[in-house]
Formats: sequence, structure tokens, C-alpha cells
Amino acid sequence: MSIARDISRQTSRQTVTLTANQTAVTVTGGFSSSTVEVYLNGAKLIQGSDYSLNGTSGITLTQGASAGDIIEFSIRNSSNSGLSAVNTNEVVDGAVTFDKLSDSSTTADNVQQRVAKAWVNFDGTFATSPFTEANGGIRDSFNVVSVTDIGTGHYDVNFEDSFANANYAWAGSAGDTNTTLSNITPTSVRTGQMTTDKIRIIVNYSYMGSTVLHDYEMVSLIIFGE
Repeated sequence: MSIARDISRQTSRQTVTLTANQTAVTVTGGFSSSTVEVYLNGAKLIQGSDYSLNGTSGITLTQGASAGDIIEFSIRNSSNSGLSAVNTNEVVDGAVTFDKLSDSSTTADNVQQRVAKAWVNFDGTFATSPFTEANGGIRDSFNVVSVTDIGTGHYDVNFEDSFANANYAWAGSAGDTNTTLSNITPTSVRTGQMTTDKIRIIVNYSYMGSTVLHDYEMVSLIIFGE
């Protein structure tokens, strides 16, 4: 990680007490013309008007000093950017990679398990509704290539990239925008079959003591796994 340094480490200051009529003042350690500022009794002097450079070792005042005058040199360290060495592995370049998210020996596995490998929002009425979306009612999705209508309340959600195994975890929900039935318990979305390339879900609700399969307008599914 890059760490900003104290600004005092980027600038050094020297003071010199002058004698009467002194004009030549030496800077210990030298300087370059672009890194030095000169002050006389707190007032900044102008190079070329109030003083001239004496090479890189000091200055010559245009007018002789009074006894006790104080010259202050403020010298910026041009070789110090104020930052420690940068870890290039942590530089943001717009790409999200495993290495940037973690530096553990199991980075790839850890990151893969923390994000959804597939999700979908689809219209479960697509087989009969004239207002259908493409690819089986899909409104939006990730790693889902299509939804197949198996029958009322039955759907196959087909993955674009297969899972490593069928032991993934999932959660789903379903609902209509204008349900008029009363005494309906919360909608149940359950699985009928899980394979590496698809998951079959069954959507139903309980009404007056009976389980009723139903094609809902809004079906959502999210899946975590390898």
C-alpha cells in the first residue's frame, strides 16, 4: 500500500544570521534553482531582483544586510515524491482480479464462493402470455441462457456455464402484480431436480388447504456454487 509521508520530510529549512553589509550567503548541502525559496526576516525575496544565485552553493544579496538580519532557505527535496514505494499489485487499473481481492493461497476458490454464479428474473407466464420476453421470459440474468416451460409452475433454468457439481445453494421467490386470490400462504419455490447445467424449479401456493401450481409473472432465482 502507498503511504503518504509527512510534508516536513519533503522540505528542509536553514537559517543564517547575517552581519552588517553581508551579501554572500552559503546554503549547506547546496540546492537547485527550482527547489529553493529565500526569506529575509520572514519576507520572501525575489530571485533576480532581491538576490542572485551563486551557482548551487548559495546566493548573493542585491543589497547588503543589516547586522542581525535572518535569511531562511526553504529547500524542497526534488528526489522525494512524498510517497513510499508503490505495490504495483494494488494499483487500480479497472480490472477486478482474484489477486486484487485477496492475497491468500486459496484466492480463486474464496472469491468464487462469495459471489453468485447465476441469477435470473423471468416472467413465468411466457408460455401463454402475449407479452413475453425472449429466451423463456427472461427480463435480466447472469449465466442463465434460457428458461424452459415444463408445465404449469414447472421451469428448467438453463445455465450458460455449467457448475462444477450439483451441490450448489439457491434461493427463489415468485409473485404476481395483481393477485386477487384470498387466503393464499406465501409462495413456495422448490427444486425438482439439480444438475450441473440446469435447475428445475416448482412454483406453487397454498389455498384453502390445497397446493396449487401457478405460473407467476415475477420469478427470481439466485444460485451460489462452484
